[in-house]
Amino acid sequence: MRLIRLLMIPVAALALVLGVPVAHAEEPMATSYQFEGKLEADGTLQVTETLTFDALPARVTQRFATRAPIDRHSYHQYEFSEFSIEGGEDVERSRDGDYEVVSFTPSQEVRISYGVKGTTRVDEAAGDGGTVFSWRVLQGLSVPVAKAEGVLKVAALPQFVDCTAGPPGALDKCVMAAAGTHDAPMPVFESDARGAGEQVTFTVGLQGGSVAASAVVKEEWNLDRAFTADLTTVGAALATLALGSLLLWWLFRRTGRDTGFDGDAAVVGAFRPVGDGESVFETADGVRPGLVGTVADERVDPVDITATLLDLAVRGHLRITEQQHPQHGMLDWELTRLENPADRVAAFEERLLDAIVPNGRSSLVSELPTALAPALPGIQDALYDEVVTRGWFDSRPDATRSSWKLRGWVALGTSVVALVLLAAFTRFGLLGLVLVALAAGLLFIGNQMPRRTAEGARVLGGLGALSSLLATHSTTQMPKGRELVEISRLLPYAVVLGGRQRWLEAMAAADDDDLPDPTDLDWYHAPETWHLRDLPASLNQFVNTVQGELFSR
Repeated sequence: MRLIRLLMIPVAALALVLGVPVAHAEEPMATSYQFEGKLEADGTLQVTETLTFDALPARVTQRFATRAPIDRHSYHQYEFSEFSIEGGEDVERSRDGDYEVVSFTPSQEVRISYGVKGTTRVDEAAGDGGTVFSWRVLQGLSVPVAKAEGVLKVAALPQFVDCTAGPPGALDKCVMAAAGTHDAPMPVFESDARGAGEQVTFTVGLQGGSVAASAVVKEEWNLDRAFTADLTTVGAALATLALGSLLLWWLFRRTGRDTGFDGDAAVVGAFRPVGDGESVFETADGVRPGLVGTVADERVDPVDITATLLDLAVRGHLRITEQQHPQHGMLDWELTRLENPADRVAAFEERLLDAIVPNGRSSLVSELPTALAPALPGIQDALYDEVVTRGWFDSRPDATRSSWKLRGWVALGTSVVALVLLAAFTRFGLLGLVLVALAAGLLFIGNQMPRRTAEGARVLGGLGALSSLLATHSTTQMPKGRELVEISRLLPYAVVLGGRQRWLEAMAAADDDDLPDPTDLDWYHAPETWHLRDLPASLNQFVNTVQGELFSR
């Protein structure tokens, strides 16, 4: 047993040696930190910080934040002034992002003085409009402090005080914070030791009207902020949407809706009985297929030009001759101008004839793009002028449509600029989106703005009735022996309003022999082997080809 005790002696000695910590030089720290602030009536805070050292650090740096976050979208902005340092040498002051930075070589006691504006704000919770002071009385110091305390001098009655201390993001209550007591008539605070970079935030509630609110609140841009959805922004957006929609509706009712009319719709075309089970097609005076299409959709379309060509041929001003073609070749047609003094042509028809068959010459359908390209604007102008002259529109539909589309594009461009500005500088991005939607709505209804007069509306109603007639009227009630002539007269209208296939088949049914019929129609000639039963295929190809050529111009 004695031997064991003897052996334990060196082991215990070694453990004792190992257990003694190695001496390190203590990190320099401020033995005390005194804050003295004076809050002016205008909200400016004048500060003097006093740091006392026993062991001097080589260098001391303090960083003052120029902003403090409120939430994800906004922050308080602080404005510093009058920086001065007593008891420090080699003083350097700089700006590092959102921080004012001072650096110096300290003496035993150092005083840092500065002014700052933005530390007071209106107390929204207080009914008397009180003011709240809040400031990081200790912040960004590069050395620890053994104790931090301070006082705020203010010529106002404190309502409450609060003090938090600790590392940023992990604050806790200070050791003491008081005001309005016998020992502390002015707001005071005290905190125990604080590490380098830790902070102490002192908050004091003041009586309303005693100190002005100096807070400057700024907002950072982001999508959430730009398109904030709260009562104010959503309410403004919905109110604008409702008002704008009502305005668009009123504009359309006032400018784009056809004028109402009394009585029955106009009779544009009808089948007049001429015998037992027989009738012939008749139209109102001068209501041509091209005009019909323009009144129906307020535009001069390729189908209107195609129907006009057919109508001119049926009326004896033009002959369409189907060309002989190879078995696998493309169909083409020759257009030849004819004279028919007994039938008057409208201005737009005259321009069309002059463009495709000038001076009595002939041309091919395949040449239409070249022939019509320079003349088509004039033909369209004449058609639009004709519908205005007849009193169906107050103004040219194309001019009205272009005018409103221009307004729509201007409104859309303006609304996009407004959206960018609202999203960039405010929280009312939703309002900007509503403005863009309303501008797009104006652009859309711009196409509907050509307004028919009461007479134009009556004609449009008659076109609906005529379209139904062409689609439903019996094709076998034409006078015997005159089927081709009578159906030819209605065919251009069927091209515009629908139902042409059934009438073409009725014409083909008039072919009661096996002999070729290349010239049975005075307005449509074909190769020697052509039969009337080939008419549906031939004329459908003609219509489709002419429209295709016009679209490809």
